[in-house]
Amino acid sequence: MSDETAQLAKLAALSPPTASSEPVIAVDLDDVLSQTNLKVAQWHNDKYGTHMDLSTFYYYYYWKNPYWGTPQETFEKVKEFYNTDSIFHAVPVPGAREGVQALRSMGYKLVIVTARTADVADASWEWVEKYFPGMFANLVFTGQFKDAHKLHHNEVLTNLTKAGVCADIKAQVLIDDSAENAIQCSTSSTPTRVLLFGDYEWNKRISRAGDGADDMSFDIRLAAGGGKEFWKEERLEIPDGVPIERVKDWSEVVRWVTAARQAGRIL
Repeated sequence: MSDETAQLAKLAALSPPTASSEPVIAVDLDDVLSQTNLKVAQWHNDKYGTHMDLSTFYYYYYWKNPYWGTPQETFEKVKEFYNTDSIFHAVPVPGAREGVQALRSMGYKLVIVTARTADVADASWEWVEKYFPGMFANLVFTGQFKDAHKLHHNEVLTNLTKAGVCADIKAQVLIDDSAENAIQCSTSSTPTRVLLFGDYEWNKRISRAGDGADDMSFDIRLAAGGGKEFWKEERLEIPDGVPIERVKDWSEVVRWVTAARQAGRIL
């Protein structure tokens, strides 16, 4: 059996086998359940003496924001951050526990789909069980893991994209804070409806394709534009007909799911 076939077989086990089974909602982990970027900002400020906060996370990719430096410098900093246990001291997003419980009470099976890496797999599940005990059926990682045999039965590894995972587990909706993920999942060949979560700066804009900005650090791009505050002019416009809905917080998630279910838009 090939690796991909084995991965798909594991994902198939998470999918509802019949119409009477619990419908699935996929939920991102970082900044949907865990206040990860807030912890990242606190760590960076302590380590480098900066004044970073969530208002300066203009873009999803860190190096495009103030204080981070070049893509390579950012990569090294992120490695440094993950060598600490700071991420596991993040607290839940306000209202997340209550919102998750409300979805469970509606009869939904909840599956976390995250891009976290192999070396934090078990600790990530422990964090989830600490703050959301018994609420999530599985934790699916979209990165390729080296030590697959060490994973617990609640942890599923795959090298598929989030769009692929959501399609394979037949998710009714994905709740995610990334505009990039939202667009990918909602416009794939098997699209998944997305609730774009959070009143976050980083999901209000993405880089325009072909403008070269994706490889530029914030400082370089700022200098290249003569100090022009370019991020203030960029706004994500969701195309008509693309199944993406914005939700600012967990109370809006619950209200949207309730209304969509009553209207027959989701199971």
